Amino acid sequence: VVVQFDKRDVETLKLIKLDLLGLGMLAAIDETLQLIEHDCGACVDLDRLPEDVPEVFQMIQAADTVGVFQIESRAQMQTLPKSKPANLDDLVVEVAIIRPGPIQGNAVHPYLRRRQGFEPVTYLHPSLEPVLRETLGVILYQEQVMNIAIVVAGFTAGESDGFRRAMGTWRSTKEMEKLHQRFVDGCQATNGLPEADAEELFRRLAAFASFGFAKSHAAAFARTAYESSFLKLFYQAQFTVGLINAQPMGFYPVEVLINDAKRHGVAVLPVDVNVSTYKTATEWVGPGRQRAVQSGGCVVPTAESRSRLTPESATGYGIRLGLALVKGVGEHHAERLDTELARGPYETLADVVARTDLPEEAIERLIRAGALGSLGRPRRELLWQLREVMGATRGSKVRGRAGGRTENWGPRDGWSRPGGWSAAPGGRGRPGERAGGAGGAGARTGGWTGRSAGRPADLRLPPTPAPELPALTEQERLGDSYAVLSLDAQRQVISLFRPALDRLGAVTNASLADRGPGPVRLGGLVVTRQHPMTAKGTVFLALEDETGMVNVTLWPDAWARLRGVVRRHALLYVDGMLQREGNVVNVVAREIRPLPEAAERVGGE
Repeated sequence: VVVQFDKRDVETLKLIKLDLLGLGMLAAIDETLQLIEHDCGACVDLDRLPEDVPEVFQMIQAADTVGVFQIESRAQMQTLPKSKPANLDDLVVEVAIIRPGPIQGNAVHPYLRRRQGFEPVTYLHPSLEPVLRETLGVILYQEQVMNIAIVVAGFTAGESDGFRRAMGTWRSTKEMEKLHQRFVDGCQATNGLPEADAEELFRRLAAFASFGFAKSHAAAFARTAYESSFLKLFYQAQFTVGLINAQPMGFYPVEVLINDAKRHGVAVLPVDVNVSTYKTATEWVGPGRQRAVQSGGCVVPTAESRSRLTPESATGYGIRLGLALVKGVGEHHAERLDTELARGPYETLADVVARTDLPEEAIERLIRAGALGSLGRPRRELLWQLREVMGATRGSKVRGRAGGRTENWGPRDGWSRPGGWSAAPGGRGRPGERAGGAGGAGARTGGWTGRSAGRPADLRLPPTPAPELPALTEQERLGDSYAVLSLDAQRQVISLFRPALDRLGAVTNASLADRGPGPVRLGGLVVTRQHPMTAKGTVFLALEDETGMVNVTLWPDAWARLRGVVRRHALLYVDGMLQREGNVVNVVAREIRPLPEAAERVGGE
C-alpha cells in the first residue's frame, strides 16, 4: 500500500520514510546492459562487479568522465586529478565534496590540499579526530555533524538528530539559532573547548544548513558512479547509446557525448532512414572502422583487461544515430517509423512520404540531415521535388479559408500545378472538383478518400526533374546538420575553422595537457555556461573543439566586459592565460571574440 502522508505524519505513525529518486542514469544503465547482452552475448551482473578494477580508477583520476554519473561536471573534472580517488571510499568523498554544503563550509580546498600532501591534517580540537579522520579533518557528511554534536557537544542521540533536522528544514537558520548556545555551552562543558573554537565549530556546521549530504546517500551515488565508469570504459558504444536514449539527463548535450565516443575510438554513423531506428542504436562495424584516439586525455582499456572483463566483440560496435534526434520527429512517430523500416528499404522520396506519414517539414529536415542519402539522389534535388511529391502522394492539404472557400496549397509554383491540380474560377481549387477530366487537388482516384489519403502508387506521376543545382558545400552540409540535429556524425564544427585558427596562433584543447602556464589562444564551441551562486560572480565555460574540452574562467570584471559576446555567440575565439595545477589545466579569459569574425580577419572562411 502506498500512501501520500506528510513525512512528519509518517514519523508520528512510527512508519519508515523512504525517499525514492528517479534517476535517468539508472535508465541509461538498464539499456546499456540490455545492449551488451544483445550485442556481445554477455550478461553483466553489476552486483558482482569487482570494486577494484584499476583501469576504472585510472580513468576517473584522469577526469575522463564525460557521461559518468555524478562526476562528469566541469567542477568535478577540475577536482578528480587532485583528489585521485583510488577506491570506492575515496569516490564516496568525491561525490559528497562538490556540493553547496562543503563549499560554503570551506571544506573543499583544505581537503584537496591535504589529500595531495600540501597541507598537514589538523583538527580544531583533538576530540574531533575520531569523527573526521576519514575526511582528513573536514566536515562532509550529515552523520559527522550528528557525531560531533554527540561526542564534542554532549548531545544525546535524539538531540543530535534534532540538530541534523534543523539544518535540513526550510527554517534552518531560525532552528539553528535555538541550538546555538546549547551547542557552545556543551562543547565547553564536555571537552573544554575555548569559546572561540566552539563558535568556529558551530559556524562550520551552520554552513551546512539545508545542504548537508548523508554519507549513505553519497555511498549509493558513488557505487552508481563506479558502475557507470566501468560501462563507459569497457562498453563505450553501448553506454553512449544508453545515455542518448535516456535524454534529457546529465550535464552534457548529445553532441558532446558522441564527440567523446569518437575520441575513444568508437565509430559514429549518421542518421539514415534505411538503417536508423527511431532510437539511437548500436551497429556492428568491425574492429577496423573505429577512429584513432585524438586526445591524450582519453583512457582506453589494455588488451589484457579487455580479455579479462569484456568479450572480444565489444570493440566492434559503433553508434548509429536515431531518427528521434531529428527535430520535428517525435515519439508519436516512433512505432510507424520502426514498423516501416522492418518492412524493407525505402527506394524513392515518394516511398518515404507515403510510408512514414511524416509532415512535410519533418521530411525536409530528414533530407537536410542527410537521412535520405541512401536513396542516391542529391539533397537539393530532393528538396526541390518534396512539395510536388507530397501533393502527388498524399493529395491536397487544406491550408485555410478565404472568402468562405477551402484553399489548397500546391507546390512551389504557388496555387497551380501542372498535371492535374484543379482550379476553380479565380485560380483557387476546391476539394472534389475536377478540371479537364484530371484528378483535382482534393479529388481521389481509385476510391481513395480522406484528407491525408494518397494516390495509389501506380497512378502517381514521377516528379518534375529538378534543374541543375549546385552541390552542397561542406559548410552548408555541416550547418544543416547542426540546425536539424544539433550535431554532426562526421566532424565537429571547429575543425572547419582549424586553418584560420592555425594562422591566429591558436592551439588545440588536447595540446594544453603538454603546455606550461602562460598566454594561450583557443577556438571552441560553448558546451556549457555556468554562473554558480557560490562562485561570487565568476562564470565558467566548457569550450569544446575537435580534440576535447577545456574549462574557461571569466572573473567578474571580465564577465561584465565580455558577457554580451559570450551570451550571443556559441563559437568563440579566446585569448587568455593557461593555468595549471598538477594535471589540471584551466584558461582564464582576457579577451573573447566571435570565432567567425576572428577567422575572417585572417582570411579564413
